[in-house]
Amino acid sequence: MLTIKFSMMPVSNNNYQDCTTIIYQLDEVKKTFRQYRKQNIQSTEKDDFLPELLRIEKNNGYNTYSGFNNFLRLRDASNWSVCTKLGLKPTGISNYYSTDIFVENKKKLCIVCYLKDNQSVELNVFPEFYPCEKSELTEKVKELAQSSP
Repeated sequence: MLTIKFSMMPVSNNNYQDCTTIIYQLDEVKKTFRQYRKQNIQSTEKDDFLPELLRIEKNNGYNTYSGFNNFLRLRDASNWSVCTKLGLKPTGISNYYSTDIFVENKKKLCIVCYLKDNQSVELNVFPEFYPCEKSELTEKVKELAQSSP
């Protein structure tokens, strides 16, 4: 099994060492989604904000989202159809995507390493990333994704 870890480096004079890394293992595969389960069920308070299950879904085009080939769906309700759905934006680096998640009404950057042929997905959440100038956002996200070994 391949597990990719981020080694945090200063990015544009900011230090994002307060990153939470959560690894999910492949649980179920269907035609339109791949479902993952949190690797370590004994979550700490630091990573307890993400649910036990998540899905990476293909964008079938029957929605108002544009520019996203895949979605990250968080199991935060009893029915998958009403669970939180987030578009995965390509970072410019193969298999790395970014999205914003909201925890206690605070926006946090989430970089997702998703290898379709792998058995796991890794989420790296940066709680102190925002505020970030919109003009610098793409470059900073790319730098964070490239900082992995």
